[in-house]
Amino acid sequence: MKTAMYANMKRMNNEMAVSPIVATLVLIVVAVIGAVAVGTIMGTFSTQVSKQASASQAASASSTEILIAGSTTLLPAELNLQTDYQKANPGYQLNVQGGGSGAGVASVAEGISDIGAASSASTITGAQTANPNNPAYQNLYYTMIGGRGVVFIQDASMIADPSNVVSTADLNAAYLDASGNGGKTTAVTTNLTHIGTTMEQREAGSGTMSTAFGWIGGSAKGNTSTGYNNLPTQNGNAAMLAAVQAGTSTAPVIGFVDAGYAFTGSVTSNVTASGISVMGVVDGTQTAAYVPTHANIKAALKDWVKGNSQGTNYPQKLTGGLYWITAGTVPTQSVNGIITAPGTSAASSVVTNLITFAQSPGEATAFNNAGMYSLYDFAPTS
Repeated sequence: MKTAMYANMKRMNNEMAVSPIVATLVLIVVAVIGAVAVGTIMGTFSTQVSKQASASQAASASSTEILIAGSTTLLPAELNLQTDYQKANPGYQLNVQGGGSGAGVASVAEGISDIGAASSASTITGAQTANPNNPAYQNLYYTMIGGRGVVFIQDASMIADPSNVVSTADLNAAYLDASGNGGKTTAVTTNLTHIGTTMEQREAGSGTMSTAFGWIGGSAKGNTSTGYNNLPTQNGNAAMLAAVQAGTSTAPVIGFVDAGYAFTGSVTSNVTASGISVMGVVDGTQTAAYVPTHANIKAALKDWVKGNSQGTNYPQKLTGGLYWITAGTVPTQSVNGIITAPGTSAASSVVTNLITFAQSPGEATAFNNAGMYSLYDFAPTS
């Protein structure tokens, strides 16, 4: 019986054992299936990576960004230029930012933006004076691409100045008085007759403020680039406009903006923006007030550029150029905004082409529709 039992067990073991040939075939099949699976996975991964790389490369190739930062005066015109330029040049994107003229100078000097925007050449030269040992500030190339004029405004109640005409002497006294009394006047002048009028100013480095306070003049005036102490300060033309619009008959406000913000529509319109009154101005050189209109400002700009004496249109000191700044290798010199020593621009060909585009006759409407003046409105173009 034991012999028979051992014989049966041996037979069962032999039946349960796997043939070496079969085992080898099984391993081959498994290897093939595994290789196919791995190949399929790797192929899928490779395809996805390839697709992602191609998409990334395509996006990079289809969009070249040019960053412009600075003057809020120029911002509406730059937004018009943005639309026109991107339409004419698919694959290029203009990123337009505000921040003020001082920020425009600093953004180029510090290598942040491709183009800086400034509404006053003095903002650029002032930054150079303030940074005498910094080559990045000393080597700034700038180009005039348009023009503008500054106007003084009061809230629509006209309680601060019922005559709606203000002189340099009035403004100088009122700003000085308010700077020592929490931003509000405590005395009256010839035309500014309301005690408690808030006198608004712009942020340090503003080209608009530099122009406005430079015109006010007087030994007691604030610094044209940093303003007066203890006055409410608005960052940008839009903020200044809103601050004056908020004035009332019991809390009147006086400030200043570029003409494109004081009047609605294009330079063919002299319709005043809601909530304000645009003030006539007197600078002591003539008895009749200068009337702020687009036509009068353009006439003053033409005289300013040509070096003519002050006419009867509008104060030349309340007008000026609009500038785009790039890096350069030689400081630029200009007389009344016209470049006399152009230096050498370090801007890329893409940026240079954009500047040429902005100065072209076809883009005059980009400025005019924003209430600003193209070079073709006032400056010699050849």
